[in-house]
Amino acid sequence: MNSQRLSEFEEYFQINESIRVNLFAVDNKLVPQSQLALEDDIPPLFKLANEVSELEQASLRPLRNLGDLAQELAAFLQAQSRKIDLIMSHILASEQAQDNAIQCDSYGGGGIRFTSPDVYAIGQAFRTKLFLHHEASAVYCYTEVVAVEKQDSEHYQYTLLFTAIRTTDQELVVRASLHAQTRQLKKRQELEPTEDDSSSDK
Repeated sequence: MNSQRLSEFEEYFQINESIRVNLFAVDNKLVPQSQLALEDDIPPLFKLANEVSELEQASLRPLRNLGDLAQELAAFLQAQSRKIDLIMSHILASEQAQDNAIQCDSYGGGGIRFTSPDVYAIGQAFRTKLFLHHEASAVYCYTEVVAVEKQDSEHYQYTLLFTAIRTTDQELVVRASLHAQTRQLKKRQELEPTEDDSSSDK
């Protein structure tokens, strides 16, 4: 276990939600050493998806200050935005390549955790693609194994730290994890009995 690298991972909030992640083991020498090198390495599709997502948020933000008059316009724009989201999600879902597709255990601004029967050493680097379905976006980055925990006789849980990721993409992952937490809280509230339900049982 690399305690310093693990501390970097733990600086960020993690959400226990499963998303699709594609992993491809690489030599550490192949990990981009600068933001410019990473930018050159990112496939155009990933750049396009995130630029669309950022444009959608930027266009809707000013409408929040216009009050009731803007509600119908905002609803229309959100419907159009949703159509684009669905198209982008479909295109991104086809991005398989030769990578190993898994469902992670959790994700956040520091990286991801996933469980696998495969054996990896501390320090193993991965070219990593995160598919954020609810954000209709995806992140292309590099990660590194910083901790391994044995789950049972056949499975290990791996903690992967982001080692090469665009700042805007890391912010996207943070935002996605917070949105996921909001969804989970709402779902929990819907499942909890109300006071009326409790009193009717008496």
